[in-house]
Amino acid sequence: MGNYSVQMESLMKRILFFTLCLFSYSAISADAVKKSMIGVKYFSEMMGNVHQNPSRYSQVLTTISCNHPVKVMKEVSKDGKEMIFFGENNWNLVTVGPYEGYVMSDYLSDKKNECFEEQYPKFFDGLNLDINDLYYWARLYDQYVQGKSKVRQ
Repeated sequence: MGNYSVQMESLMKRILFFTLCLFSYSAISADAVKKSMIGVKYFSEMMGNVHQNPSRYSQVLTTISCNHPVKVMKEVSKDGKEMIFFGENNWNLVTVGPYEGYVMSDYLSDKKNECFEEQYPKFFDGLNLDINDLYYWARLYDQYVQGKSKVRQ
């Protein structure tokens, strides 16, 4: 029984230390980075997500559809260096309504696009998609890998 209480006390100390480190890091990083708007772009796919982190597998903050305007932001550290995010694709830091997250740069365009739901509104409205359907369609788009094959024929 004594060994168990020592292990629990050690675990609690580690959790407390980790929590304090996490809070101090977030306080430092918030002061060390300034954000400014680069411009407004439009979402070019049928449906998509704004992610919490620059990864297609990260938490989804909100779902957006074709031609939804997003404010593209950039982060600059105190020493003037611009922060750029890389992953499997380039990601842009964006603001959509109250949410600040990341969208793949391949899914953004400078001008409005021809969207399926705008070309065929009766058909699209006839699908009667609810919010869950839209979310899962957008998650499907997250999983698509688009580009040219590098295999030689």
